[in-house]
Amino acid sequence: MNENVLISIVGRHLTDDDENTIETKYPGKYAFFQGKHIIRYVEYPEVEENAAPAAIPCMLKIDKNNVILSKKGAAPVKMHFSPGTAHNTLYQTPLGSLPLRINTSELEITEEDGAISVNLSYKLHINGNPISECSMSISIVENS
Repeated sequence: MNENVLISIVGRHLTDDDENTIETKYPGKYAFFQGKHIIRYVEYPEVEENAAPAAIPCMLKIDKNNVILSKKGAAPVKMHFSPGTAHNTLYQTPLGSLPLRINTSELEITEEDGAISVNLSYKLHINGNPISECSMSISIVENS
């Protein structure tokens, strides 16, 4: 795969009251290092009117059994997805940090010429309480 890629992420969150789907697409840089696919990109979340957009540096690390999504900036987070293992992290909010646990139930990674697809399912817990069932689809394709 060449260095220039397009990353598409579709995340779905299902709570007791609501279902929310978020779709994002960003250009990024790809590398393969020590058995891992490394993808770096920058997110530009929606901002209020007259506010300057904030760039959030992001990195995906993918190997056959793990996906790690790291985001920096004002609300840094590191989410580790690995079936059969609960991973704890802190979710940063304007009011402080919340303990977040990620329980991944499914992880499927498909590698093809010039493309990588990741599909995963997981449950989120905050302060030990289940808050949502989630799924995420990630597509990384060469961008010429």
